[in-house]
This record gives sequence, structure tokens and C-alpha cells, in this order.
Amino acid sequence: MIKQLLPFISLLTLTATMTVQATASTKECQQLFDQGLYQQADIPCTTAAKADDIPAQVMLGEIKDRAGDSKQTAFWWSKAAKAGSQSARNLLALKYYYGGTVFGSEKGWTQDYSKAFKIWQEDANENVASSQFMIGVMYQKGLGVEKNLAESWFWLKRALENGYKLATDVLIEISREITPQQKQAGKQKLLEYKQKAEKQVEI
Repeated sequence: MIKQLLPFISLLTLTATMTVQATASTKECQQLFDQGLYQQADIPCTTAAKADDIPAQVMLGEIKDRAGDSKQTAFWWSKAAKAGSQSARNLLALKYYYGGTVFGSEKGWTQDYSKAFKIWQEDANENVASSQFMIGVMYQKGLGVEKNLAESWFWLKRALENGYKLATDVLIEISREITPQQKQAGKQKLLEYKQKAEKQVEI
């Protein structure tokens, strides 16, 4: 009986050891990353990321991004994004939106408004204010989606009501070109959304 249990006990010991190592790596990864010691953080972050630690995956993606390794950046951020990391999803969307960063395109990244829109739209539907803002901007400018000022107004108002103050500036811009009919359509959609949300709360 003991001999039969030995492989199982060994597996449990190995699993426990790996868990302790991963936890230690996660802590070291976070500490070094917070100190800006990105090269030193690479190894512990990689260990933790491979053990499916989501914050470590996000940090490792940023470390790889700083090193100019777009392939590894996309890999780790995509892995974290699939696991539900909001920050990883937003970082990926920004890369697709700019084809790099706000300062310009970067090697290994291609500007793809459609991919950025898809990520932000999913998150906007989950009531993420920053994503609602970006969806509003993309509808305003017709980036990755057909220009629609009614939709833009709707999403920007939702972002503003969720505390995203920058939406005010874009709403002012839109006010210069939106027609009364378009604004009314946006208001109607917002009203219907709120009524639906209230019914769900009641249930």
C-alpha cells in the first residue's frame, strides 16, 4: 500500500514545491518591477508567469515591451487577457490602436483599429469606463467602425457617468456637428439601456 502511494506522495511534494517557488517568484517579480529593475525582474517574472500568475504575465509583457520584443509582449499580454486581466486587454488594444504607442509605430506591431475596437467594445459592454470612452472616440472618428455620432454620444455619456471626465471634452467636440436627430437617438439608446439595467437589478 505504501509503495502504491509513493508516486502520489512524490507528485504532491513536487506540486507543493513548485507552488512555493512560484509564490516566491511572484513576490520577487513584483518587488523588482516596482523598483524599475526590469532586467533583474525578467527571470522571476518568467517563472511566475509560466506558473499562470496573471499579474506576473502582465508585468513580463511590459518587460518584454521595454526590451522591444513585440512577439513575447503579445504572447504574455494575450495569455493574461484570456485569463481576464483588464489591464492586459487594454494594453493590447492600445498597441493595436496606435500600431505601437501614442508616440509612433513600433516594430512588430501593426495598426489595426478593428482589433482594438473589438477588445474595447467587449469591455465597454462590461461597463469599463475607459473602454466606453475609446469606443465613443472611435465612433466619432470612424476608426475601425463606421462613423456614428449617435453611438459616439451614447458611449461617451456612459463613460462620463462612470466617472471618466475626459469624455466631457469629446462630447463638446461632438456638439459642434451632431444633429438634433442623432443626439435624440443617442439619448433614446441611453434611456433604454438604463431601463434594462434597472429591470435586471429588480430581478
